[in-house]
Amino acid sequence: MDSQQTDTLLRRTLFDWDDLQIFHAVATTGSMSAAATALGCQQSTISKRMRQLESRLGSQLIERHAGGIMLTPAGENAFDYVLTMQRSAHQLETRIAGRDRAMEGEVTLRAPDGLSSFWLARHVPEFQRTHPAIGLKLLGEHSAAMGENASSIAVTFVPEKTMDTQAELLATLHYMPVASREFIETYGAPRSLVDVMNLRFATLEQYDRSLSLWGEKAEAADTLIKYSFRTDLSSVLFEVVRHGGGIAMAPTYLAALYADELVVLDYDFHQDIKVWLKYMPGSQGIGRIKCVGDWITDIFNRRNNPWFREEFCHPREFCGIDVIRPQP
Repeated sequence: MDSQQTDTLLRRTLFDWDDLQIFHAVATTGSMSAAATALGCQQSTISKRMRQLESRLGSQLIERHAGGIMLTPAGENAFDYVLTMQRSAHQLETRIAGRDRAMEGEVTLRAPDGLSSFWLARHVPEFQRTHPAIGLKLLGEHSAAMGENASSIAVTFVPEKTMDTQAELLATLHYMPVASREFIETYGAPRSLVDVMNLRFATLEQYDRSLSLWGEKAEAADTLIKYSFRTDLSSVLFEVVRHGGGIAMAPTYLAALYADELVVLDYDFHQDIKVWLKYMPGSQGIGRIKCVGDWITDIFNRRNNPWFREEFCHPREFCGIDVIRPQP
């Protein structure tokens, strides 16, 4: 089914906002269970509504794979249509209300949970004091929000650009192995990089799913590491490491924030990944959204925050954290 056929069918059948919400949630979260959690309903309800929608359209929108839900070509066309409807509804409302240039209203910001928890969150109070009329909604990058500002602006590791979407390089995160002082006191300092990779190494599930973004070195290292703990929440991973539960790759800005609690394991092994600021179609010209974008750009300023520079800056150059080197 081509795009024009899908568009015609959707105009006839996608009249129920709940249908749009459910399909959008499945497409953005990648699974029926995650969509059900995001929308606060039963997984059986999600599955039933999706079957009914596909039946009405006479076309399969999704396929189930081991790694989750994938959109069919018809599903991709339908998803584009849903996003177009969101943008049109939002633009109509903002124009009628005369809010395109106003420094007030709500802005939705999506970001990875690690950056949200450890970097963005600590700067939110300052933004609130400076811009009290702007309501900031900070969501996870995979949450299934619908309606106004569902995706106004995003901090992301994925630099995809389209004709409508603008992505700007925001920062580079440099990762090194870290552990807590308690961990080193309990298990001793690793003697070599092999020890680092095999001594209670902890990781994020997302890391495995996005190895292609990290490069060949990361993919090769992943095959050598023996993991003892996995989670899909950066905050959980950090708390496990901070309380002596293992070693993990962590962005070097955490060394500056927690220099009294962590130690850096400098075994000539570090990785980096780019961070992008992405404006959704038609959003950059809206005053409050541009204001949030300017604020994000400022708090990731690479001149004042050397850990975000493109070139690697060792933690010992910007903080007094203890550094452990390989033992002879």
